[in-house]
Amino acid sequence: MNRIRIGTIHDLQPGETKVVQADGRSMLLARVGNQYYAVENRCSHLPLPLSGGKLEDCVITCPFHNSRFDVRTGENLDWVTGVVGIRTPGWSRRLLALGRQPQGLKRATVVVEAENLFLEE
Repeated sequence: MNRIRIGTIHDLQPGETKVVQADGRSMLLARVGNQYYAVENRCSHLPLPLSGGKLEDCVITCPFHNSRFDVRTGENLDWVTGVVGIRTPGWSRRLLALGRQPQGLKRATVVVEAENLFLEE
């Protein structure tokens, strides 16, 4: 098992996200309550960063096309619903999706050891 130190528990407050680098990949670290989660910092619709997105409870929204994902599981909850925070009608969502089917995010397990955070894959 590969374990990479990515910071400490003091780096994030509940409801915050932070981009961390791990083994050459950009990961989005999220704190939900007192739990930490990590997903790849790129939307599965188009490879654009999720880091500018809004985290509400355990859901991160892509800042570009409004796709929504559960940071705990990587599961896709809503696929390409608009542009830059503005909802669009159903017919235009199909165009924005570019024929791509909904997909989840790649995730990694975050391990808390003492006050340190590690990604474990």
